[in-house]
Amino acid sequence: MKKSLTIIFILLLMPAAVFAQWSVNFNYGWLDNVSPDWVESDHIGDDTPFSLWGDGWQAGGGLEYRSKNWLAFGISGFYQSFDAQPSGHYDPQGADLFSYTWTGESSWQAPIIGYVRLIKPRSILDTNLKIGLGTMSSHIGQLTVIATGGFAGTTDTTIAAGTGETVSRRFWQINTGIRVPLTARLGLRIEFGYLSTFDKVVRELPLDVGLNIKW
Repeated sequence: MKKSLTIIFILLLMPAAVFAQWSVNFNYGWLDNVSPDWVESDHIGDDTPFSLWGDGWQAGGGLEYRSKNWLAFGISGFYQSFDAQPSGHYDPQGADLFSYTWTGESSWQAPIIGYVRLIKPRSILDTNLKIGLGTMSSHIGQLTVIATGGFAGTTDTTIAAGTGETVSRRFWQINTGIRVPLTARLGLRIEFGYLSTFDKVVRELPLDVGLNIKW
């Protein structure tokens, strides 16, 4: 009886074993910044807002386990760099006798995400939808604002609150993409998506191109 149950169990696992496979992914991508403007005050001027993020790039990789022909689970990590260094000058009109100059440093992030990938069965290009949750170390570059003028010709230097800090942020992400088979084990994966932290400070549109290697 025990032997018979073992045989039945093995037979039940065979269909899953046919589709189950591991793969490793290496990705490089471009990030379009859609984050809200970080500084938008009366002194700097609502008509001249700016963001400390700008556009950037990301590189990383991860592991993925395909349990069925339509379902996969994975985890991946990236390093993201936002090279834009904001700077500018603002001369308000009217009663405000100060002029304002600001300079900023570049920002970076290091997100890690766990995800589920829904794959369209029997799709030639392996069309898929990826949904994930993650956490990131997020560094907003320091922003320095210098106010000069007034009746006494004073100069006041201020570090904008919340900048120059590295904090942990949770986020969610959704991607859609295709996998173009190059060989039996090697594929080219192209994905486009949307990422947002739960506090809505960081929002971006990542476009990734990478290699998917199965074994």
